[in-house]
Amino acid sequence: MYIYIANMGEDIIERVNLKTNHRNFAKIKSYNNKHLPLNVYSKYLCGPHRLILDKQRQKLYSLNAYDNSISIINLEDFTSEISLYVGNYPNNGIMHGDYILVVNGDSDSISIFDIEEKKVIGQVKVGSFPQGIIYNEKYDLIFVSNMNSDEILLIDPFSYRIVDFIGTGARPIGMTFSEDWDYLYVVNSYFETGVNGKISVINLQSFKVTGEIEVGKVPTMVRKKENFLYVLNSCSNTLSKIDLFTKQKKEVYCGYAPGYLCILDKYAYVSSAEENKVNIIDIDEMRVVKFIETRKEPQGLVIDP
Repeated sequence: MYIYIANMGEDIIERVNLKTNHRNFAKIKSYNNKHLPLNVYSKYLCGPHRLILDKQRQKLYSLNAYDNSISIINLEDFTSEISLYVGNYPNNGIMHGDYILVVNGDSDSISIFDIEEKKVIGQVKVGSFPQGIIYNEKYDLIFVSNMNSDEILLIDPFSYRIVDFIGTGARPIGMTFSEDWDYLYVVNSYFETGVNGKISVINLQSFKVTGEIEVGKVPTMVRKKENFLYVLNSCSNTLSKIDLFTKQKKEVYCGYAPGYLCILDKYAYVSSAEENKVNIIDIDEMRVVKFIETRKEPQGLVIDP
């Protein structure tokens, strides 16, 4: 069982064996060896911050914020094969068939990256400053959160045509589905407002918001497991656990500047960008039970069980 960690501050991807703690490192290189203004004072060029695992091809894809690229890592020898331009500030991405769909925050678009051809074959215009993208198998739709438009777009996964939209709370970022695919949970960060964020509960049979749940300051991610939601609050530095029936909440400190959340079995894994570690939290007891030391500024995580 492995956890993959994108270290934004060092252009390094780590692979850590969760049983033995043995680790490998893959150094990624910029596709153009140029600094962006965002990163002008750093010697690092790429800024890996989101990871996509492709077990079929034995590849790992890193979306890199500083140089607008995607890096391809071979899992057999854990080396970086190539970095390629993918779009302006690639915030997130998913695999769909033979393509990786990447939301680009600075160009308000989705890039369609052909995995076999190793190139962008098209772009689709979406709303303002897209942040999240997920696919619903039951409804056969792609959902994109537009942070500055306060909306979720519904996109046909074959024509890439926008078929509908759903209004949300302020500054939506992360999303997740219920296990039966009938509900969408959206993190509304309320970024720059100073108030607590909220989770919008959306019934996908009616495409209507049916409820809201208040959480911590600037929430960015949400995960669902059984009857509970787990929400990462980036400015509260906490992980919230919310009972969907009673609406009771518990919180635990999860590290300064938490960047990403994964849940596997009874544990939550949270990267802490400022503390250079991944905290492992027992979600039954809601307490940190151990941590993994990382390289500089860990962000995106992927677990291969």
